[in-house]
Amino acid sequence: MPEIVCKRKMISLRLSDAEYEVLKMRYRDYGARNVSDLARLALQRIMNGSDGFEESSADKLAKLDDRVRALESRVALMMQGEESLS
Repeated sequence: MPEIVCKRKMISLRLSDAEYEVLKMRYRDYGARNVSDLARLALQRIMNGSDGFEESSADKLAKLDDRVRALESRVALMMQGEESLS
C-alpha cells in the first residue's frame, strides 16, 4: 500500500463546463480516483520530466483489443476455409 503523504498546499484553476465534464468522464481511463487525482497525476508527470507522449493504459488496451479482433477475424476466415474443404 502506498505511503500516505500529507498534502498541505492547494492550487486552483478554472475550467469551462465542457472541460470539466470531459475530465469527469475520463479520469478513470488514466487510473485516477477522481478529477483532483487526475490533475495531481498530470502535474507529477510534468515534475518528473515526462514528455507527455507516453501511451496511456487506455490507449494500450485499445490497441491490444484491436489486435485481438484482427486475430479473431483471421481465425474465423481460416476455419471457414477448412469447413469449405471438407
